[in-house]
Amino acid sequence: MKNFNKAAFALAFTGILIFSGKINGQFLGGMRLKSDEEGPKGQFMIYGSLDYSKTNTPSGSNSSVSSAPVGVGYFINNNDVIGVNYAYAQNVENKNVVYKQNEAGFWYSPSVTLGKYFALIAQVDAHYVWGQQISETTSSMQNFNGYRLRAYPLVAIFLGGGWALKFKFAELSMLQTKTKQDGWTKTYVAGINGSTFGVGISKNIGFRKKSQ
Repeated sequence: MKNFNKAAFALAFTGILIFSGKINGQFLGGMRLKSDEEGPKGQFMIYGSLDYSKTNTPSGSNSSVSSAPVGVGYFINNNDVIGVNYAYAQNVENKNVVYKQNEAGFWYSPSVTLGKYFALIAQVDAHYVWGQQISETTSSMQNFNGYRLRAYPLVAIFLGGGWALKFKFAELSMLQTKTKQDGWTKTYVAGINGSTFGVGISKNIGFRKKSQ
């Protein structure tokens, strides 16, 4: 019941974040496109990004590679997208993999336009998580699984031809994983810090022929 209450709280807070994002977008001059206006309704969107970092010290080296959720979505109207996505992360210390994580699931994203070239977007992810991490007691890799609930705002810059750059600047998330040896582990992220910034790119694809 405790886990359910925390999940429910996270979902409720996510709903508040999305609603707040819409209101803030309207204060900034944003607006939702109407159904009879020209927009991306009925189109598909693909998006993603890849991050890599490496640090060398006298005692050794550390590197990490991660992909922001790479996904495919469908515009159910001119403002809202639903879809599926996948993300991967890996940490290496002194050429040895100490952590690797996969996550996949569903996402939903509402938006408001800010003029012709910008938009304010909120995205919500609900993911199943699985992977391996080094055990502190046995120094061997152990399997884990769990789930992640995440919500974050984005600012989009439209480049033309269906392309857009998207900048993430904050995050609210809850990651809960378990192993056979250690049981459940919970990790929370809330607010703005170095790990919550990111940039990605997306492309809208339409298969329907425009009417003359």
